[in-house]
Amino acid sequence: MGWNFNMDEAPRGHTEIRQRTVKNGAVAEYEHHVPARIIAAGNDGVVTVSRWLPKEGRWNMYSKDTPPMAWQPWPDHPEKTND
Repeated sequence: MGWNFNMDEAPRGHTEIRQRTVKNGAVAEYEHHVPARIIAAGNDGVVTVSRWLPKEGRWNMYSKDTPPMAWQPWPDHPEKTND
């Protein structure tokens, strides 16, 4: 696959509802971000793995002011099953 220069199309992951036991023994639900990995190309010629950081509103390894210029999906292992 080739490079996609539209960073708005890059997968940012999804949110899951998880549970945890709190101090008084009650169960509380919370949202947990599960990031999707991408291969990101920077403006300086560097290619790296990255993921979306929703609380910071930026891609890992990049700043808000200088986001990646292009991306590719992170590949699955060739023997991965979709169980």
